[in-house]
Amino acid sequence: MNSDDLDRILDNAGRTSPDATTQASIAHVESTVLSDLHPVRPLAPLWIYLSLFLVLFVVVSGAAGSILGLHGLHVLTISQFILISITLFAVASIASAACAREMTPIGSQLSAFSLIAAALAFPALFSLIFRGYGTTSFVSQGIPCLVAGLCVAIPAALLISFLLRRGFVMQWSMAGLAAGSLSGLTGLAMLELHCPNLKAIHVMVWHVAVVIVSGILGFAIGRLADHLRHSSI
Repeated sequence: MNSDDLDRILDNAGRTSPDATTQASIAHVESTVLSDLHPVRPLAPLWIYLSLFLVLFVVVSGAAGSILGLHGLHVLTISQFILISITLFAVASIASAACAREMTPIGSQLSAFSLIAAALAFPALFSLIFRGYGTTSFVSQGIPCLVAGLCVAIPAALLISFLLRRGFVMQWSMAGLAAGSLSGLTGLAMLELHCPNLKAIHVMVWHVAVVIVSGILGFAIGRLADHLRHSSI
């Protein structure tokens, strides 16, 4: 048998009409599949979700800072406040865009970049605008800030996850990384409003650690969700 014979057999098979049994099987499969199909609500434009993520970031951090006390805001100079605000909003915009993109099957390359940007930009900024690298009471003053920041990041992450679930997330590990980064930035923003400790070493380590820890936790939880989803298939 040569290739021409094989082509002729396949061509004849494609032209052969299915018998009654085959047609019944096809009809049964079609009815089973079609009965489970339901129209879905189309996803809103990504800019809407990006805006919602940013609003959530601003509202949660501002509300938490107001509740705990705006002690940090009162000791910042105008220039320091402006520089911190611009950097926070810029990096939060990247994380929000990453979250919005992860709601689509396309996904995003911004998830890891948002965490890296935060881990690099804020220590550099804080080293420029703050002074003080003494380690007296370094841990005793730092742990409460880390805990407070994470306590704000957790509810922010839950709200972000609620929005993410309204999309079609393909990789929860990357979506979790983006959500963790944005929620960590929310905790960081709260600390800049609340914490009056302007020692550079304190802010560079403990405040930024909120973002890094939140991003890692978000990635780990998302990775677990992916594993459970794949195991159930």
